[in-house]
Amino acid sequence: MEECHTLVFDKGMENGAFSGVRYNLQEYLEKYPDAEFEIITDTYNMTTTVMEGYIYRDGQEAVAGIISLWTLG
Repeated sequence: MEECHTLVFDKGMENGAFSGVRYNLQEYLEKYPDAEFEIITDTYNMTTTVMEGYIYRDGQEAVAGIISLWTLG
């Protein structure tokens, strides 16, 4: 799964300016082991899947996230 990355933003993206961090899959799983990802929108093509949604962690405000997967089809 080297061709998977996650963008985690500091808040919801619909509310003006935001910043974020890009993690590979292993980094994301280590940093957010207890997180839930709610998929709001997903898109597919021959080799790429992109899921946009919200990341929930216990006791913290939800933040926006994007997971991008590259596959062989």
